Amino acid sequence: MMPSSLKQAVTVMRYELWKVTKSLRLIGLVVMVVTFSVIVARAMGGAANAIAFGKEFFSVTPLLLITIVGVWLGGDILASEFERKTGYMLFTNPIKRVTVVAGKFMACFVSTLLSISIFYLIAIIFMLSTYGWAPPTILGSFGLAILYGCAVLSLTFLFSSSLGTASATVISFFGLIVIMPILQVLLLFKAGVEPWFLLSYTSGTIGAYIDPPAQRIVSTPALGQSNYAYPDFTLSVIAMLAYVFVSIILCTIATKRREMR
Repeated sequence: MMPSSLKQAVTVMRYELWKVTKSLRLIGLVVMVVTFSVIVARAMGGAANAIAFGKEFFSVTPLLLITIVGVWLGGDILASEFERKTGYMLFTNPIKRVTVVAGKFMACFVSTLLSISIFYLIAIIFMLSTYGWAPPTILGSFGLAILYGCAVLSLTFLFSSSLGTASATVISFFGLIVIMPILQVLLLFKAGVEPWFLLSYTSGTIGAYIDPPAQRIVSTPALGQSNYAYPDFTLSVIAMLAYVFVSIILCTIATKRREMR
């Protein structure tokens, strides 16, 4: 038999999945992912082969699509309990707040996994119908996309546990889509530093895994700097795992200490 805390977390997960399905939020998310994936696949249909298509498709879209999915699902998942006072009904029950966080994260992870799976399925179908095959390295890319999705969710949960609904959503979205990419460019091309610790930079592994170049670091003596063809896979995995664990731990602490107002 499952421990009571795990049972409660599963119950919270089921309730959250039912809630997002009933409100058509999950259905709207699926429609958005399908539409976006089909449009991008058609736009990149002129690639020479399946590998070229895969590298281009999975290099351009994950940062935007997976981030939108994570923010859409997690931006208000905890903040709303405090702002709308629905937490009075949930937190006064004999259930630990850490269990609530776990159940809500599991629900968001299931929805994120569904979205990423649809995204990859459409890409595979397009490659099979257009080029007759799909590179097996797409499985590794899929695993990296799931890990990146977990990292985005974790960071969004952290903001949601500490801020209001609107603030958490805006900061999560702009932090991942605007601020981190700007810092990434500045560090790479102005400071000559590889920003392996930025979540936006680690997303580059998703497309690079399809067919990574033989040489990752290319030195340019004339400019006195090195160019990075793609992020280091090991460092990126470690960085994404760090985002997941640190963010979830801080999120749990913040949720425990936050008061209803």
